[in-house]
Amino acid sequence: MTTSTPAPIHPPRGSIRQFLDRGVHPATLAPLLDSDLSNPSAFCGGCAHSVLKQHHDGQDRLKCGLRPRSKRGLRGPDLRDTTPACVKYADPAASPPGT
Repeated sequence: MTTSTPAPIHPPRGSIRQFLDRGVHPATLAPLLDSDLSNPSAFCGGCAHSVLKQHHDGQDRLKCGLRPRSKRGLRGPDLRDTTPACVKYADPAASPPGT
């Protein structure tokens, strides 16, 4: 007779969520700007360093411009507009053009 293992009560956390749980930004590996993840004061979607990369499938992906490109031209994980910002956050209005 085979016994089945019950599913975990909580699903496993994804790698991005694990970084956020540790207070580290998944792309820059810098500390998060705020420790309260339920009410952050700034988001990656509003950062001057965020860039949109168009993939071959035609979809735009939000990336961090602070992360250097890899040999394959990638810039780390896909971010969401609502990803909490790190301490390197820059307000787009306060950044000089071209940076």
